[in-house]
Order: sequence, then C-alpha cells, then structure tokens
Amino acid sequence: MKIQALAELLGGELRGDGDRVVRRVAALDEASESDVGVCFSSRFRPALRATNATAVLVTRDFVSDVPEGTPCVVVSDGRAALHQTLRCLHPQVLRRVHPETVRGPSHPTIHATAIVHKDARLGANVEVGPLVVIEAFATIGPSVRIGAQCFIGEGVHIGAGTTLAPRVVVLEGSVLGDEVEVGSGTVIGSPGFGFDAQGRLPHPGRVVIERGVYIGANVCIDRATLGETRVGAGARIDNLVQLGHGVRVGAGAVLCGQVGLAGGAVVLAGAVIGGQAGVAGTCTVGEGARVAAQSGVTRSLAAGGTYSGHPAEENRLRLRRLAFVKRLVDRSRDDRRRDDP
Repeated sequence: MKIQALAELLGGELRGDGDRVVRRVAALDEASESDVGVCFSSRFRPALRATNATAVLVTRDFVSDVPEGTPCVVVSDGRAALHQTLRCLHPQVLRRVHPETVRGPSHPTIHATAIVHKDARLGANVEVGPLVVIEAFATIGPSVRIGAQCFIGEGVHIGAGTTLAPRVVVLEGSVLGDEVEVGSGTVIGSPGFGFDAQGRLPHPGRVVIERGVYIGANVCIDRATLGETRVGAGARIDNLVQLGHGVRVGAGAVLCGQVGLAGGAVVLAGAVIGGQAGVAGTCTVGEGARVAAQSGVTRSLAAGGTYSGHPAEENRLRLRRLAFVKRLVDRSRDDRRRDDP
C-alpha cells in the first residue's frame, strides 16, 4: 500500500514521499524495508529517531524526531491510527477476530472431525474447527469462528461474530453475546466453588457474557449458584483471571492478569482492577474506581477513587501513612545513632 493511500485512509497529513510502499506494521526498533512504524508515546522516541522503517505514523509531538528522509503521516490520534492501519495491512488478523468483515455469507464450514449434534443450530458463515464438540440445542449465530478442540455444551447460545480460540470450553446454558472474543484454554460455566457439610452445592445458574467482551487465555468464569454470573458489554478480561459464582462485572470494566473476584463480588462499569488484585465476596468496586496491582479489596470501594494496598484504601491516604512510617523509622534510627557511645 502506498503511503499516500494510507494517509488518505487515516485522514492524516503526509510529509515526504507518498509513493513508497508499505506492507506491514512493525515495531520501530525492528522495522525495515516495507515496514511502517508508529510513535505516539515518549517512551518510543529513541526508537523513532533510530528506526529503519520505510515510513512512520506519528502524532504532532514527534514530527521533529522522524529521521531525515523518512516519510511520515501526522495523525491526531495515534492509537486509532494504529488500529486502522493494522486492520488494513494485516487482514489475516482481522479475519480471525471478525470473519464476517472479510468475506461474504456462506453455509457453515464444519471440519470432518468435528462432532455437531443434530439438534444444534448453526448460522450462516460459521467455521467449526477440528475435533470440536457441539452438543444438543446449542445455537451458534452467523459468522462465529470456533477453533480446534473447543467444547460447546447443551443449550449454549453464541452470538454473531464471536470468536473462540482453540480449546475453549463453554458449558451448558451459558450465553455469549455478539462479537465476543475468547482466548485459548478459557472455561465458561463451570460450577462455582460452593460447599457445605453435605458436599458440593449444585449450581443451576448460568453465565452471561454481553456484547463485545474480550476474554483472554486460561480465564475461568464460574456459573452462579442461583441466577447469573454476568460480564457487561465491552469489558476487558486479561489472561488467568478467576470470576467466582454470581460475580457481576459492569460494562467497560477492565480486569488485568491474575485478578480474582470471589463469589458474589461486584465490579461496576468502567472500573479497572490491576494485576493480581483480589476482591472479597459480596464487596462492590464502585463505578470508574481504580484498584492498584496486588491490592486486597476487603470492603466496598466508592466510585471514582484510586485504591491500593491490603486491605485496599484510598491511595493518597496510604501513601501519606507510608511516608509517616518512614519518617518515624528514620527518626528512630537517627536517635539510636546519637545515643550510641
């Protein structure tokens, strides 16, 4: 693709030779001939100055750092430009995530080794990979892509445009909305961790994943004991996250790697939970709240705040307390030195 055409696609300002051709997006420090690099953060400034890319996409703050003779496209939103460029130059990735956008509707494509129950319903343009099992009364919407060795349980509903990577397990009664993306090894709908004196409690509830949710690899989302475990539209869940039975995650919330939400925990819309943080059962993390990595949430947190530590508290108060303790330690050390003969 010529740089001139890319600039027109992005609505950016071209500076330099627009006839050069780029074929892929690459990291600035690894780019070579026919590659286009992107810089919209100051931490990439040194790599931009030394890049061998054929062309670069930059925001206005970095124009002066572009190597002499290298064409650049100046854009207002670097991340949005990267997104559009990846979709344009890497259609194979787009096909994996949104297959309906790169080919027309067709009959379902089912691998010869897949096992699809006669009472399952598959929409147009569905792809079913090798060794997939789809049980009775499952409903698969149009343009769904199911990778190798996935298991789709009885009565599961999967919405249009959803992609399941290889070895995803979706157990009976679970509901996935449109355009959901699920990473390899994830299990959706396993029974929750509920026991009493008589043994493990039955879990007749279900899991509901709303539209546009991203779920990484090796995530476990347990079904509710009663009612639903629900993940709201547009939420982002990183690898190795555990959602206990009856958890509710609001729209647009972000759960980073190794986060654990105990049964009944609630994370409201737009909240961000840092890596390895835990939320105790029945606690609520308020709308738009931010919880730092490795924090332990043992009580409900108000909306919009920033929290850290174990137990999690307002970050400013915690930092002030840590500073006070440090001053006490320093003062005690100085006093001991004065008292030493």
